[in-house]
Amino acid sequence: MGNKLIVILGAGFSANAAMPTAAGIAERFNRDLREKLIRFSSSEWAWTDDKSEIDLNNGTLNFDYLAYSYVFNELIRRYLEERGSFVYYEDFYQFIIDKFQDYQWVEDVFKNAKCDLLKDRPYLNDNNYNRRYLFAFDTKQFSNVSAIVNYLIYDLLWKIPKADEELLEIYKGFITYLKRFDQVEIFTLNHDLLLEHLFDIHQIRYSRGFNFEGSPLFYKGKAVQFFNNKFTEDFKIHKLHGSIDFFRFDYFFQGDQFYLEPTGKYDYYATSDYLTKHGVTKIDSNTGKVVQVMNSDIVPKFITGTRKRNIIDKDDLFKTLFNNYEKCLRETDNLLVSGYSFSDIHLNETLSVRKFNYINHNPGKPYPFEGNGKNIKIFNELI
Repeated sequence: MGNKLIVILGAGFSANAAMPTAAGIAERFNRDLREKLIRFSSSEWAWTDDKSEIDLNNGTLNFDYLAYSYVFNELIRRYLEERGSFVYYEDFYQFIIDKFQDYQWVEDVFKNAKCDLLKDRPYLNDNNYNRRYLFAFDTKQFSNVSAIVNYLIYDLLWKIPKADEELLEIYKGFITYLKRFDQVEIFTLNHDLLLEHLFDIHQIRYSRGFNFEGSPLFYKGKAVQFFNNKFTEDFKIHKLHGSIDFFRFDYFFQGDQFYLEPTGKYDYYATSDYLTKHGVTKIDSNTGKVVQVMNSDIVPKFITGTRKRNIIDKDDLFKTLFNNYEKCLRETDNLLVSGYSFSDIHLNETLSVRKFNYINHNPGKPYPFEGNGKNIKIFNELI
């Protein structure tokens, strides 16, 4: 099977760079959330924590930021009431998904949130202008609530706390070990861009299955990378649960006048550029003409919740990435695991059926399956 390596990365890998852990993310949610959220004119959401005066001002120019902060505060209250404690943010997300199937429950959440807001700010009922802050309580759109969670997670993950000099030292053993192999297939459960940044500062070429060639998506005449599952470099990154720079472009058929009918087809594209994300268009490959300018969804696409398999089986991108994972593990003997706690049933099903030559980098969790290898606590043990 040649000089090839499979790598599986979990949250512990990024924690070495002081990226937020599940516990750290939970702390942001598990508190009084009133007036802790801001919403920008682009419809994107963020935390108020550590924001500049400009961001705080721009994020409170709209009306929804206040209402949904109270909605989330009520959701947290109900979650704690039912669970007893804040388990972790993915469980909270699944709690929201499940509970929003009950229309009356949603009605009660928004009703209580509105009452709490008016208790704190009774003047919002005084006139038509102030009542705009209450508009969100009449809509009760689940899509807003679930999208807000993704934006808030994005806000915690986009920045890498450690400087490049520190990262070079922290991950020296990891990078050194990877360079021993001709081909490296990395399967990461992390949504952040730490791994990509590490490869960039080491000038290591990598591919993620997104390519410019053949893309139907453009911004200002330039192709935008779209997912076609073609990995052109020896170092390949498969982001099994998505990424903060993954977005979906849904295709519509435009009927009479301005009526748009969903076709059910879509492409995923990748970008970290704000303007590209908002301005991407579809081009007809035969005529070169723009055929769709509306991109209805700019929510970062990564899987959250405790029943991820339900999403994976229904989504072309995630299903393809997991097929890649299963195929690669059948064809490769060498395995490096870092920061993965072996809690994903679907990953474990494939891992457990073969005996790998493994190295497991995890201070607190030994490799749980049969195989030949060792458990290590620090990356320098790889050198």
